[in-house]
Amino acid sequence: MQNEILVNASSGETRVAILEKGSFVELHLERSSDRGMVGNVVKGRVTRVLPGMQAAFVDIGLEKAAFLYVGDYVADAEPGANGDGEDATRGRRGGRRRNGNGRSNPPRIDTLLSEGQEVVVQVAKEPIGTKGARITSHLSIAGRHLVLTPWSARVGVSRRIGADRERRRLRDTVERHRPKNLGFIIRTAGDGVREPDLEADIKYLAETWDDIQTRQREAAAPSMLYQEPELPMRVIRDVVGRETKRIVVDDPALYEKMKRFVSRFMVDPPRIEHYTGHEPIFDHFGVEAQIDQNLGRKVWLKSGGYLIFDQSEALTAIDVNTGRYVGKRDLEETVLRTNLEAVREVVHQLRFRNIGGLIIIDLIDMEDLGNRDKVYRALQDVLRGDKARTNILKISELGLVEMTRKRTRQSLVQTLCEPCPYCEGKSYVLSE
Repeated sequence: MQNEILVNASSGETRVAILEKGSFVELHLERSSDRGMVGNVVKGRVTRVLPGMQAAFVDIGLEKAAFLYVGDYVADAEPGANGDGEDATRGRRGGRRRNGNGRSNPPRIDTLLSEGQEVVVQVAKEPIGTKGARITSHLSIAGRHLVLTPWSARVGVSRRIGADRERRRLRDTVERHRPKNLGFIIRTAGDGVREPDLEADIKYLAETWDDIQTRQREAAAPSMLYQEPELPMRVIRDVVGRETKRIVVDDPALYEKMKRFVSRFMVDPPRIEHYTGHEPIFDHFGVEAQIDQNLGRKVWLKSGGYLIFDQSEALTAIDVNTGRYVGKRDLEETVLRTNLEAVREVVHQLRFRNIGGLIIIDLIDMEDLGNRDKVYRALQDVLRGDKARTNILKISELGLVEMTRKRTRQSLVQTLCEPCPYCEGKSYVLSE
């Protein structure tokens, strides 16, 4: 889908807006005092082992200890421990035991880790609310077209690349050029990419891995071994493709930096423009006002219906209402049209607000089973444009949709807002 990217860099904060077909669909924000941690590789020290939870707490240099579940740990996975391919990788996963049903059980956490032990891990989820960061030792370093998976000596291909011939071509190309002790996954962005581009990506990722190994041998825990690029470069790496129309940036220093980045990593770089207008870039393109509109609890639909968003630590509940929309013919048609419009707006809001975790959508009740299927299929279709991993269940008898959306960082509300000092975030105060 054709997109445009707007970059607003001010002192201490960078914002990136992504527009698809002129519609403002995503906002990414990063502060220099609080850069995101997801994707960073860290040498940490185990501070506490919890056999009852099959997990451990690891000091990675943050205020709160990070959480490492036993299923996210690769035993003896130290850079350079050995590089003898897939069989060695399987042997490092802790020797899973079989239970009576023939299923594989992970070993006990206290047989793998001990207090004071140093481990190399990657941040999988930011600290959110009262919870510390979620970490894993299944490392993956993202490049432009490939993802390096050092503990697996396999070559995988994204499921979104559907053509068998293209999948074989990509896999054969990577097999020819990769170091045999390193695994790679070909990203969706690798579809149709030429061999020299893939070779360059392999070289870059292999050099990055060598740097991580060197730092790991020299650094004392806790210490950073690899840090993800700053926000604009990550967006270029992960979002920009053949369908990107242009990138517009308002900071001259960042403009030059981004030009150097795309010339180094991209054969056909997108057009990058330096915005020099008098009014702020987000105001000029009409997206600043939309940020405030999409932070509210109530979101109006074009038909006159509306959505209510209620976020808690456990889940997000979204209520669909007909509001001012009264329809034209009968109640069932009115309800169907409102629900169809609502699921499109719900997905837009999930992407824009970066809402993750458990989500409950309370649709307006539909008597006709065929109409329920139409709404469910419409929700599936619109979710295909969302890069975050989602899982949805069929509409229940009560008209509820249960779904999950992968959460790796704070939502937009958590990033831009703080609880009201009067009600402490409860959204109500004692009456007179």
